[in-house]
Amino acid sequence: MRYFVCNFMRLFITIIAILTSTLSFSQVSTSIQTVIADSGKHEFKLQARKDTADYSKAFRILTNQVQLNPKNAESRYFLGYTIDRLNADDGKGMFQLKRELTIKASEQFEEVNRLEPVYKGEVFILDPYSKLSSIWGSLAEAYLNRKLIDSAKWAFAEGKKRGGFIEPILEFNRQLLSSCETNAILITYGDIVTIPIWYLQTIENYRTDITVVDASLINTKWYPKYLKADRNLKISFSDAAIDTIEFIQWDAQQVTVTNLIDTTQSFSWELRPTYMDSYILKGDRILLDIFQQNLFSRPIYFSNYSDSTYTLFLSPYLTDQGLVNKVIPKVIDWNTNVLTINSNINHYNIDKLLKDDILKSKDAVNLLNGFRWCYYNTIYYLISPSKYDKAKELITQMNKKFNKDKLPFISIDAEQYFIELFKQADKNYR
Repeated sequence: MRYFVCNFMRLFITIIAILTSTLSFSQVSTSIQTVIADSGKHEFKLQARKDTADYSKAFRILTNQVQLNPKNAESRYFLGYTIDRLNADDGKGMFQLKRELTIKASEQFEEVNRLEPVYKGEVFILDPYSKLSSIWGSLAEAYLNRKLIDSAKWAFAEGKKRGGFIEPILEFNRQLLSSCETNAILITYGDIVTIPIWYLQTIENYRTDITVVDASLINTKWYPKYLKADRNLKISFSDAAIDTIEFIQWDAQQVTVTNLIDTTQSFSWELRPTYMDSYILKGDRILLDIFQQNLFSRPIYFSNYSDSTYTLFLSPYLTDQGLVNKVIPKVIDWNTNVLTINSNINHYNIDKLLKDDILKSKDAVNLLNGFRWCYYNTIYYLISPSKYDKAKELITQMNKKFNKDKLPFISIDAEQYFIELFKQADKNYR
């Protein structure tokens, strides 16, 4: 998702007001510098909204801003983002990433972390620590796609050395992977989950039995071919077909996946349009094929809290197992499902993590709060059928394992959700 916050007219009016003001020279100079300091960020976000972006102007402006004020962490943050977008604007160009531009982008984010170990400026999508993981992990994946294993390991190690792949993010994803059965397919979305998992599987050789499928990258030409050739994933489309397959117009309809070995077994659900209420995308068609080829031979999971368009509207058939949702080809019985969730969440913890490592990264705080939401869902399921004893037990367990002094809630509103749920358990407790 791309964001656009600045208002060009407001900037224009501000400049006119400065030029016509009767304020002293020093006051005018300060105001002009404020407008100039914001213009590079404004230009970057302007281009980020476009289908065909040109970041050259943003690069020139931000480079000048950093030269004028090298201690401005926010300018360096957006310059790093700009350089990264010049390297590859999106996942389609990931396989062509250039090492030199990766290093230049990395240097900006490294300096941001040196200037402000807890970044205080505006965040575009990822915080500086996560962005370091993203740019180095993407370069590593580009090497993996070309079967340059040693180069990929170097890129991952370099990203770690320069401040990416921080332990709170890695530990969360270790526990996410541990939530899956052997030989599973795990469908993820977003750099903050997919890329650390690549690191864990490549550097730590952790849960390499799991095939990770990024729901965004599956729309590219290169990534499905990589999954076929190097990640042990059955896809029936030929490489030539993957190059030419496109989105298609789609009306809500039943789709059926049949067991290729035992054709008496099948699974049907209603697939609605995933884009603009009228289409399904290339990636959706490939994902459907992945289901057809693998559903009855391998466990399939989605990372939790995925949008329904990424889960192909399979919500009635997703069993909540903590950090992941497993696809079950039958309507879920939520009463029995609670037991499965509880067996997973009992193992979740942040015992090995340091408080300072968590607090320096907003993304780490947000991600680790995923543990709390696993508890929230389970407690909610328990309260509904009046299983108050177990609900109270889990509330106590959650508060002890995820103390808010070590792991803050993501917001006051989020904390209030938990408080209200806990009050309900207390009010009805027998």
